Amino acid sequence: YINFPYSHNKCIFVFLNSSMTYNFKQIEKKLGRIKTKKNDPRVIDIDIIDFNRLILKEKLNLPHKMMHKRNFVLFPLFEIEKDWFHPSLKIKIKDLILSLSNKEISSIKQI
Repeated sequence: YINFPYSHNKCIFVFLNSSMTYNFKQIEKKLGRIKTKKNDPRVIDIDIIDFNRLILKEKLNLPHKMMHKRNFVLFPLFEIEKDWFHPSLKIKIKDLILSLSNKEISSIKQI
């Protein structure tokens, strides 16, 4: 068990076709991720937040099932795409951010 006291969250736009979405596990493995218990600290964790506004509940959950509650997802996404809205909730990203608690909003630090 390795302790990772800090994590850095990044948000990027990636343009890909549907056959590429399942390759992220291989990328994580090449970057040093070792399969451990759910939610254990890890070297890398790639989450697909949205893919062409699709709503999926199969092998891949889209949009990511907890993204609307995670400040570390919402803030970077807002910086990149201010007009983004949650495909299933139909809520604009700005409104999702405003629904966070003050503590969640103030806990975000930029590097």
